[in-house]
Amino acid sequence: MQLYTLNPFNELERLERQINRAFNEIAGEDNSRNWSIPIQLEERGDAFILRALLPAINREDLDIEVTRESVAIAGEYHKPQPGEDNKRFYSEFPVGKFRRTLSLPLPVTNSDATAEYQDGVLTLTLPKAPEAVHRVVKVNVFGDSQPQQLEAETSNS
Repeated sequence: MQLYTLNPFNELERLERQINRAFNEIAGEDNSRNWSIPIQLEERGDAFILRALLPAINREDLDIEVTRESVAIAGEYHKPQPGEDNKRFYSEFPVGKFRRTLSLPLPVTNSDATAEYQDGVLTLTLPKAPEAVHRVVKVNVFGDSQPQQLEAETSNS
């Protein structure tokens, strides 16, 4: 026989959330506090590529801020008005203002950042700062005279 611990307060909280959700849907209130735009960050050579899914948002409603260490994307989804012939019963589309900030793993040159917005996808290209780019430097261990001989040998062949 299994014993269950019953906590009536947890059940009351769950019931209260369900009732609030039902009244918000009936009243037409938007519960836009609990949504966030999906993003993807990848590294390609000397730059980061950040993509954000922003379907059905106007370019004019976007605000993008890039610092050396982070990217902030803000904007607003406007509530579409139903027409006279149709009536909306339920919608999970986000409405209202949003802001998403992402810390970057390495510093970027924010003055060289570029943005492209096509088919509801925002693509930011964020070039890494020069000090963050891994550079290969050949170190001479032979002394001053040996590298000149090596350069002469390679230029003759």
